[in-house]
Amino acid sequence: MEIRGIILICGVLALLACASCAIEYFRRHSSGIDAATLSTCRSRVNAWWLMFGSLICALLLGTGVTVFFFAVISFWALREYVTITPTRPSDHKPLVVVFFLLTPLQFILVGADPAWFRSVFKHDPYSFYSALIPSCIFLLLPAVVAMTNDTKRYLERIAKLQVGLLICVYSLSFAPALLTLETAKTGGASVSEQQEIPALGLGEKVDKALTVRDNPVATLQNSTLEEITSIELSQSDLVSPPEVDKDVRDSSPRSDEVQSIARSSRDKHASSNVTLLFFFVFLTQISDVAQYFWSLAFRKHVIAPAVNSSKTYEGFTLGALTTVIVAISLSYFTPFDRWVEAALAGLVVACMGFAGNITLSAMKRDQGVGDFEHLIDGHNGVLDRIDSLCFAAPVFYHYVKLCC
Repeated sequence: MEIRGIILICGVLALLACASCAIEYFRRHSSGIDAATLSTCRSRVNAWWLMFGSLICALLLGTGVTVFFFAVISFWALREYVTITPTRPSDHKPLVVVFFLLTPLQFILVGADPAWFRSVFKHDPYSFYSALIPSCIFLLLPAVVAMTNDTKRYLERIAKLQVGLLICVYSLSFAPALLTLETAKTGGASVSEQQEIPALGLGEKVDKALTVRDNPVATLQNSTLEEITSIELSQSDLVSPPEVDKDVRDSSPRSDEVQSIARSSRDKHASSNVTLLFFFVFLTQISDVAQYFWSLAFRKHVIAPAVNSSKTYEGFTLGALTTVIVAISLSYFTPFDRWVEAALAGLVVACMGFAGNITLSAMKRDQGVGDFEHLIDGHNGVLDRIDSLCFAAPVFYHYVKLCC
């Protein structure tokens, strides 16, 4: 892991340690803070220790373990979603397909090495995992449900399956997809390919250039315009034409050197993506906390009282502003070149996180439940904790892909 990632992780752990110490101090001394509030804060901090601790361990163990970690979270979140949405016995077969076929397949595609995938299938894995569920599965799933020979509440049942698959599986999968993201800064190709192409192609360029220099008439007679244009050498390849010699053909790196350089660059690329994923998860949690506490401070203008009485316009605005400031201050740990890009990333996370929170709240109110299952103390169910993460992940992923 690169030094920036280590610094960011240590900073987050130090922040959690300070929060734990502060809560214990206020609990042991009369500070005027309500005991119930302190208990809630303590439970939340303990839950964040568990969440970030698990994420850090997964990141340290590699991309495969991290993708598996998110796949397990996705599976459990989908289970919670299905638990609160009534289903019919005829839906069991479609649910088996969703749980044990589509969910693993989506995360297998996300965790696939792009370079290996291109060498085998001639396409990026992104082309598959970004289109598989919304373009293929969403069309086939209604047919699978229809084959159960049960038409009662057919449209409602299809909608529930599609929404659950979209939020809990498809959207969340873009979080670990950050680990294999190849941005325009790496030329849209894997790092290993970028190292090999210029290194191994120099000798061929020199051969063609020497042929043109030694026998230009024959070359022009036997070559098309495109072939002639393709054999031109850039100034970065050759300093000047007189310095070109056949010995230059042997000056390109050997295959073992190229592989070593490619491996080193690939590791560096993966390390920076690890930092990016951790930054994204941390920023999402900061957005949730900021909007929550600002809404407690300003309770006058509630956005949707029937859905979530704790979300206010002031809390959302100030929480988004806080998230933007945090994103700018942590821009050193991101691939963004300008502070404006980091600020927009913070705004994207804040807005989409709010959308996820209020959407899941509406679902719970519709089904008459207060919260999802209490898997993590202080944070209710898994889906309660990753609602903002699910909604922010695909938008943040494509924003980074666009800007970087």
